[in-house]
Amino acid sequence: MPALLASVAAYTVVLTLLVSTAEHLSRPAALARALAAHRVLPAPVALAAVAIAGEGLLAGAGIVALLHPAGEGLLVAVLVGSAALLALYAGYGLHVRATGRAGSCGCSRVELPMTGWVVARASVLAGLALVALLLSGSTIAADRADASLAVVLLASATFTALLWHLPAAMYEPATATAGRPTAGRSIGTTEGGLPG
Repeated sequence: MPALLASVAAYTVVLTLLVSTAEHLSRPAALARALAAHRVLPAPVALAAVAIAGEGLLAGAGIVALLHPAGEGLLVAVLVGSAALLALYAGYGLHVRATGRAGSCGCSRVELPMTGWVVARASVLAGLALVALLLSGSTIAADRADASLAVVLLASATFTALLWHLPAAMYEPATATAGRPTAGRSIGTTEGGLPG
C-alpha cells in the first residue's frame, strides 16, 4: 500500500508540473501579466520566466527519476523542490487573496481569478509532494511494466486532470447568476404569470 500511495502522489505532482509548464508555454505572457496585476512582486516578467523554467525543470527531472529505478536521489530532490515551489504558490495565492488584489491567477491559458480553489490546488499538490517524499523509497519506477504501474498511471492521470481543472470547474462568474430566474418568477412567463 505505501508503494501505491507514494507512486500516485509522485506521478501526480510530476504530471501536474508537466501540464502547468505546457500551459504556460502556450501563453507565456499570461503569468507575467497576472503577476504585474497583483502588484506584489517586482520584475513580474523575470519572475514568471523563473517560475515557468522551475516547473519545467522539476517536471523533466521528475520524469527522468521515475523512468530509472536508480533515480531515487533525483526523485527526492524533485519532490523537495516541488513541495517548496507549490507551497510558495499556495502562500502567494493566500497573500493575494488576503490583500484583496484582484486579477487572474496566471496559472493556465484560461483567465481565472485568484480564488480559494487555486490556493487549494497548490496546497493539495504540495501535500502530495510531501507524502511522496516521505515514502519515496517505495515509489514504483516507470520501467516496471505490470498491473501496479498501470493502476498508478491511471490514478495519477485522473488526479492530475481533476486537480488541474478544479479552479475552472468551481469558478462561477457573477454574470452567470444574473440570468437565473428568481424565486417568484419562472422562465417563459410574463409579469402576470401568463406564458410569454
